[in-house]
Amino acid sequence: MKKVLLLVAILLAGMASANAQSENYKAFKVDLGTLYAIPGGDGVKAGAGFYIEPKYNLTDNIALGLKMEWAVMGAEEQDGMSIDISALGSYQITGDYYFGDKRVRPFVGLGTGIYALGSAEYDVAEALINENTGTVDFGSKFGFAPRAGLLLGHFRLGMEYNIITGLEDGMESRNYLSFKVGFEIGGGKK
Repeated sequence: MKKVLLLVAILLAGMASANAQSENYKAFKVDLGTLYAIPGGDGVKAGAGFYIEPKYNLTDNIALGLKMEWAVMGAEEQDGMSIDISALGSYQITGDYYFGDKRVRPFVGLGTGIYALGSAEYDVAEALINENTGTVDFGSKFGFAPRAGLLLGHFRLGMEYNIITGLEDGMESRNYLSFKVGFEIGGGKK
């Protein structure tokens, strides 16, 4: 069902872009950057990551894109258990609305798609259980990410909160706030 919804969203975006055209800005651009991720729950340490997001300017104020993002966050030792968390990836369809057409352009947006939750390796003190090491694979979940920021020429500053739906109890720490610094390749004024 999720794949069908994703396909429908891509087709709708394609049809909309066929009828729309940016007047003052070049049609295609790619955002590249780094991020600092702050998890929403206890027991997980902040981490870092990077993203790439090709976009198409439908109009001067609306851009649609496909975001690929990876963040690595570590874990703290709790109750004699040490956990190392692997990278968390997201693959989303995004939309941004830019206010104005000056050099400094505030924006708001939303991304929605699939989050690959990765895996975790754990090491438990032998006093707790007999098996003291192992790996848990968390699979993939659907989620969304509201965002806001500033575009300063081709320099981009942003903030985004990633909300992953359908998480089991104790997994809420996978939701995270990210602060982003990056730049755009292309997409400038015509």
